[in-house]
Amino acid sequence: MKHRWTAMLLAAAMILPCAALFACTNDDPNVVSEEDYNLFNEEDMRLFGRTYTKTYSRSKALILDHAATGADFTFYGTELKVKLEPSPANLYIHTFVDDDKEGKFIHVDRTKEYTIAEGLEEGVHTVRLIKATSSWCGTITVNHVSTDGKFLRPEKKDRLRMEFVGDSITVGAGIYADPSTLNANENSDVAKCYAYLTAQELDADFSFVATEAICTKSKKFLAINAIEMYGQYSATHAGKYKIKDPYDIVVVGLGTNDASALAADPGYTPAALQADYTELLTLIRASNPEAKIVCVYGMMGETPTVKTSFTNAIAALGDENITYCTLPASTDGGQGHPSVKGAVTEAQTLLEHIRSLEA
Repeated sequence: MKHRWTAMLLAAAMILPCAALFACTNDDPNVVSEEDYNLFNEEDMRLFGRTYTKTYSRSKALILDHAATGADFTFYGTELKVKLEPSPANLYIHTFVDDDKEGKFIHVDRTKEYTIAEGLEEGVHTVRLIKATSSWCGTITVNHVSTDGKFLRPEKKDRLRMEFVGDSITVGAGIYADPSTLNANENSDVAKCYAYLTAQELDADFSFVATEAICTKSKKFLAINAIEMYGQYSATHAGKYKIKDPYDIVVVGLGTNDASALAADPGYTPAALQADYTELLTLIRASNPEAKIVCVYGMMGETPTVKTSFTNAIAALGDENITYCTLPASTDGGQGHPSVKGAVTEAQTLLEHIRSLEA
């Protein structure tokens, strides 16, 4: 596992733009019909996160709950259109075309067909679409994908697999705002948070299990906790979820809400938090036997009792593949959350830590 993990980190540093040359005749095995492509099978596209499908009388749809759930759509042509259904309205997606790292933040305000790429030079293109808004704020259904050309199966690569478990910081809450502004869907974007930037830099396959206000186990602020959510699809879909392909790296970014829970509930103690954090890490390890588990905290400042609870839990487990990393604080975003600039610094620190694990 060590050699595979190291090789993938090195490969990620040499990623080339997606420009694989597919033949585009109708009998080519890489070509997928529009009808088949809209079955949303994982062999036909690169899927991200805990996506799932729903079957209707005459069609199938891809369901995006968690922030950063989505897909890479590869095609030969000049444009890509997607029929999206937000529930409720006022949700957001972030899209990227080919090797563009900035992408576009797009308002999904009603059910309609959205043109997410157009006017491209005729050829092979990959468009990434991820849900920018957290699961607690709603669901986006992808009802249909179409292009003026032909859909292509993606090039298969042995990529690093990363999972991020966290709270509002990990879903980019308030990242476009300032401290005087309330967090809202229009100023929050998972594609600009530290976690997505890290996965993007490493060209990793990624999954996010995160939402606002969540604690490790306390339910002081939310009707679900991180331990419960880890075992199901999302905060709003209670169906049992089983990880089929274990992750190489799991980043756990909790603590800020736990600090508030400790302050608000005299009956909740640092010792109890330590036990809860131990339970979560044990659960993650059971699903990812060989993963490097990186516990991060400090993005909105560190509370000493929380840090001690976390580091004590890690030490007591005695697992050399679980490490702790303090990320730089950034409180100049919405309601004191990290800003875009702060998230970049946090991602850089996390990347340095990850790369040091195999030094």
